[in-house]
Amino acid sequence: MSESLSSATQPAEEVTTARATEHRAGRVGLDLLDRWAGPLLLVAMIVAFTIASPGVFLTSSNLLAVVNNQTITAVVALGLLFPLAAGVFDISIGGVLTLAVITSAFTFQQTAGAMPVPLAILITLLVGATAGLLNALLVVRLTIDPFIVTLGSGSIFLGLSQLVANGQVVSRDIPTAFTDLGRGELFGIPNPIVLVVVLALVVYYVLEMTPLGRMIYATGFGREQSRLAGVPTNRILVLAFVVSGFCASLAGLVYTSRIGTGQPDVGAQYLLPSYAAAFLGSTMIKPGRFNVPGLLVGLAILAIGINGLQLQGIPFWVISTFQGGALILAVVLTKLRKLSARADG
Repeated sequence: MSESLSSATQPAEEVTTARATEHRAGRVGLDLLDRWAGPLLLVAMIVAFTIASPGVFLTSSNLLAVVNNQTITAVVALGLLFPLAAGVFDISIGGVLTLAVITSAFTFQQTAGAMPVPLAILITLLVGATAGLLNALLVVRLTIDPFIVTLGSGSIFLGLSQLVANGQVVSRDIPTAFTDLGRGELFGIPNPIVLVVVLALVVYYVLEMTPLGRMIYATGFGREQSRLAGVPTNRILVLAFVVSGFCASLAGLVYTSRIGTGQPDVGAQYLLPSYAAAFLGSTMIKPGRFNVPGLLVGLAILAIGINGLQLQGIPFWVISTFQGGALILAVVLTKLRKLSARADG
């Protein structure tokens, strides 16, 4: 009797095991597709635009121009990874970038170009870091919502920029030693691209390979739980805002040195693409985490998409629509992933 019962249950157990194996295999396949869907989409876009614009799109001059045009956004977005990974928003980056642009140009103009370039750069970076510190103090000490704080402070920084510049473009006495930094090349590669590569490597190392990076991610996944586990969450938030302000001011320096003027209304155009690239990047390579490789791929998708469409003669308003659509798509994908994870759990 026991032998017949055992022989009856054995096939059922084998079927259950087989189904579990198939489920795990399917889950692994979906995870791989999830991780690499972004890079695959990028490759598909490159192929499609190469076919649509033969001899124009896939050229070294066009691709180099596409990459170089995204350097300012890339610097802002790399700094933005820190507050986002820590679970907070920094909407003030556009205002900080504008303030940095005006600060760098104004220091030269006020000294008739006599201001040493390294000192002007240092002053500008300190202004950006201080702006980030002010945001952090309001969020940490007064426990005000980061979105509200940075939305308001960003407007203040824009207002200060307008005040300092008197609402006009600051363009006098900017030395060539400064503009050469933004327009020069290193081994044939534009300096801004070199800066982005170095900054990306530094940010990747900090976030992925240091205890500090693990504490930043832990703070973002659960601030109260991390605090109870001994993570200095308040210090992490302060650091995140300071780094974000520092990188926004660094992007402002890149802008001024490339353009050679200080425009008091330039920062707003970098807010949407920076967030779009960061959120789009969080859906790939390491889904569910704001990460450097994903951000760079996300930024490339936006840049290649816009460039390819521009070569097809799209109207100007499609650019903002494309960036906004990418941001919404990234948020939707993140939400769907969370719902799927809960269902599997």
